[in-house]
Amino acid sequence: MDKVTGLFERLAVGALMVLLMATILFGTVVVAWSLFEDLIHTQDLVAEPKILFEIFGLFVAVLVGVELLKILRHLLVAHEVNTALVAQTALIALCNKVITLNLSDAKWTTLVAVAALILSLTAAIYALKQARP
Repeated sequence: MDKVTGLFERLAVGALMVLLMATILFGTVVVAWSLFEDLIHTQDLVAEPKILFEIFGLFVAVLVGVELLKILRHLLVAHEVNTALVAQTALIALCNKVITLNLSDAKWTTLVAVAALILSLTAAIYALKQARP
């Protein structure tokens, strides 16, 4: 039974990696196309902050995909989940939320919660790095 579950795990993780690589490739093309379109339509090389934040949000979303691919690759090779890598990926995803967050519409409780999550994840990453031999 252990061989069957091991094979199933490798197949599932392998399939997820292929799908994630296709998603990352597609996301990279979308980021490049969006940047190219914005450069064409921008006059006097002055970009609007809203457009820049949209591009940064897309960029960080692709970066999260790359980090997820690292987690899956580590799982496939080592047969364990690297918690520090998961925490780092969560922090990157949270930074994506911060970048794309509309501060004029956000409630103060949302801002406090995001700040608490950032501090918690940073502390977790630090603790995990210190605990590693």
